[in-house]
Amino acid sequence: MNKVRQSNFDLLRIVAMFMVMMLHVNFLALGRPSVEDAGSAPLATFTRILFEVMSVGSVDLFVLISGWFGIKANRKSLFTFIFQVVFVFYCISAIYLLVNKENSLEGGKIVEIITCRSWFVQAYLGLYLLSPALNLLVEKSKHLHKMVLIGWLAFEFVYDFASPDPRLFDGGYSTLHFVALYLLARYIKLYGCSNILRKYAGSLFVLVSLFVTGCMFMLIKTGHGLCHLNSYTSPFVIFLAFMLLIKTDSIHIQNNVINRIGGASFAVYLFHTHPLVLGTFFLTWAKDIYCNYSGIVYLIIITGYMIAWYIVSILIDYARQATWNAFYNKTHKFLCKERIG
Repeated sequence: MNKVRQSNFDLLRIVAMFMVMMLHVNFLALGRPSVEDAGSAPLATFTRILFEVMSVGSVDLFVLISGWFGIKANRKSLFTFIFQVVFVFYCISAIYLLVNKENSLEGGKIVEIITCRSWFVQAYLGLYLLSPALNLLVEKSKHLHKMVLIGWLAFEFVYDFASPDPRLFDGGYSTLHFVALYLLARYIKLYGCSNILRKYAGSLFVLVSLFVTGCMFMLIKTGHGLCHLNSYTSPFVIFLAFMLLIKTDSIHIQNNVINRIGGASFAVYLFHTHPLVLGTFFLTWAKDIYCNYSGIVYLIIITGYMIAWYIVSILIDYARQATWNAFYNKTHKFLCKERIG
C-alpha cells in the first residue's frame, strides 16, 4: 500500500525549488554586489542580499527533508531517481541539438551530458548509497547518533566554514555535507527539538535572515568579502533551513494538486541547471529582465519568469513519469512471467 504524501512537505519542496531559482536569478546571474553597489544603491543591494540569504538554504532544505523522512534505499527508488536524471538530461539535450543543428558541442559539454554531470545529483547519489549504513547508525543508539552528529558538524565547521578546504566539504557541494544534514534531520525527527524553536521558528527565520543580511551588507560595503556567511555549510544557513523544516512540520494540510506539483519539483532543478540551459538561457534571460526592469515591476516579471520555468519542468516530468510507469510495468510483468515459467 502506497503511503499518502504529506502536502505540507510537498509545499515546502515547491517553495524550496523557487528558492533555488531565486538563488540563481540573483547572485549567480547578476554577480555578487560590489562596494560601489552598496554605496550608490544601498536599498537595492540590501534587498538583493536579503533574497540571497533567505533562499540559499534551499539546497540544505531538500537534504533535510530526505533526512526527516529517512531514505529507504531499494532498487526501484534508485532506478527511478537515475531514470529521472537521465530522462531530463537526454531529452533536453536532444531538443537543444535539434533546434541548434549548426552549433557543435565542445568535448567537455558532451562528457557532462553523457554522464548527466550535476554536483547535486552526484552528492545526493552518494548520500543515497550511504543511507543504509547511516540508518543502521541512527537505529543503534541515541547516544551514538548524537556523538557522531556533534563530531561531524564540528569537523565541518572547522575544516569548511572556518577554514575552507575544497578537498573535504567543498562549501557544501559534497556528499560529506549531505551526510551531516541527513543525520541532523534524523535526530530532530526522532528525538525532537526545543519547544521555543518550534514556537518561534518563523520569527527566528526572519530575524536571523535580517542579521546575516546586515552582516553581509557591511562586509561588502567595507570591501571585506562575505566570509562564507552564505555558504551551504554556514551555521546560519543550516539554521535557516532547519527553521523552515520545523515550521512546516507544524502546518497540517492535504491537497492532491500540491502533492503532484511537489513530486515533480526535482525536475525543475534538472531542467534549468542543465549544462546546455543554465548559462545559455536561464541566467541570460534573467539578467536581461534585471537590466530592463526595476522595482516592483522587476519582482513581478521575474516571479512570472520562474513560474513559467516551473510549469514547463512539470510537463517534462509528467512525460517522464508516464514513460517510467509504462517501462516499469511492462518489465515487472515480463519478469513475473519468467519466474512463473
